[in-house]
Amino acid sequence: MRKFQRIYLSLPILIFAAFFSPVKGNDLNLEEVLDRIDEAGQSLNSMKAEITQKKWTDILAEFDSGETGELMFLRSGKDLFFRKDITAPTDNSLVIKGGEVVFYQPGIKQAQEYQLGENKDKAEYLLLGFGTDKDAIKEVYNLELLGTENLNGKETYKIQMDPKSEKVSAFFVRIVLWIDAEMWVPVQQQLVEPTQDYLLITFNNIRLNASIKKSAFDLKLPGDVKIIK
Repeated sequence: MRKFQRIYLSLPILIFAAFFSPVKGNDLNLEEVLDRIDEAGQSLNSMKAEITQKKWTDILAEFDSGETGELMFLRSGKDLFFRKDITAPTDNSLVIKGGEVVFYQPGIKQAQEYQLGENKDKAEYLLLGFGTDKDAIKEVYNLELLGTENLNGKETYKIQMDPKSEKVSAFFVRIVLWIDAEMWVPVQQQLVEPTQDYLLITFNNIRLNASIKKSAFDLKLPGDVKIIK
């Protein structure tokens, strides 16, 4: 289970929607920003985005070469469907549906399968900041609004989230979200580990409430793939 937690907590995984006009400067306080995120999330059922992610190693004071790919999710009733496909430099896919997680690495012809079991509802945290209920966020994290920042031409609100539980902070001692001041969804995440290494994930070309079929989350594995349960 520990191995799965490392996978799903590192994902970024987060999401969105809304039709608000942008705000400027420090017009909003933390509670108001959370209200906007909460309101935007109420109409959010699906999303597609291009992602880039890179790992900072603190002892070396440098980023790795990074990865690029695509992410999508769909909510259907109480069910959550999630998929992240890394396409460069090495292909891999992570799919969650029906309480099962599959992590597929075609290069080594291997797939790891996990059952969420009692942690099925925790899959929602893959989408941290994207339609997440503000009361649920407050229950798990201590929050601080760090101000505003222009990120790639977008006005954003920067929120720091410090986990309250030791179980979560064993993986990430701090999470920072850059919230787009128009869509009210994250356009960037920073996931900081106890070593001060961190994963920086940027979301581009975000399409809210995109048309996605459930079949898009079917991961068809070749017959020669080794499956590890």
